[in-house]
Amino acid sequence: PGLLLIMIAIIFLKNQTRPIVNLAKAAERFGKGEFIKEFRPSGAKEIRQAAYEFDKMRKRITIQLHQRSEMLSGISHDLRTPLTRLKLQLSFLKQQDLAKKMGDDIEEMERMLNEYLEFARFQKNEETETANLNDVIVKIVEKYQDKEININLEENLTINMRLNSFKRCLMNLIDNGLSYGKKVEIFTKKTLSNIIIFVDDDGPGIPEKEHQNVMKPFYRIDKSRGQNKAGVGLGLSIANDIIRSHGGNISLEKSPLNGLRVKVSLPL
Repeated sequence: PGLLLIMIAIIFLKNQTRPIVNLAKAAERFGKGEFIKEFRPSGAKEIRQAAYEFDKMRKRITIQLHQRSEMLSGISHDLRTPLTRLKLQLSFLKQQDLAKKMGDDIEEMERMLNEYLEFARFQKNEETETANLNDVIVKIVEKYQDKEININLEENLTINMRLNSFKRCLMNLIDNGLSYGKKVEIFTKKTLSNIIIFVDDDGPGIPEKEHQNVMKPFYRIDKSRGQNKAGVGLGLSIANDIIRSHGGNISLEKSPLNGLRVKVSLPL
């Protein structure tokens, strides 16, 4: 009889804890930015109530994120028309020096809009998939054939990611390094709970006091790294947003190459 009671108790406990485990897994997936199609609350009354509240919160956050992306994408798209008109009007301006300065400003605004539109396009409704991180990095680096990029990758790094968004993030980090330096090094390592990606460059680096500021949209440093006119101050900000939406984080350090090191940490 005692053994029977123990078996019944184990079965009962499993039935009670399974809904809690399912809720915890769903919350972990959502925290990593994975798309959850449907979540069905189950279990005791209190557990179902907590699960219902989680599901309501998940749906509200998802709707707000989509609305934000759609609104900003729409604004960015609508701004292209007046910018095009301004460019046409500048072509008739007699003061060529003034026309060139204004034209440069308009081109910078167009780069901002294009960069954000591309980011919004990747983020919208992109589902998570399992991918080999090494293959992703190698394929991206192959696009920079005429650049000095060295890689050192740990084997068997498989992770769940929104592939296009992650590619966008890594390309932003590589472009950022090549914009201010001549050499970029990428290497990876695996810990118990994370995969870490290091992107080093040999540029002038970023002062430690500016590490948090450069993650803000459109922020640019006035000194050596801010003299590059090709950037619009969105590269690191977009990369940070993408990694955080995957449940990871980005930090900046001094590179062994005496430039900037970007450390990307992603949960397994």
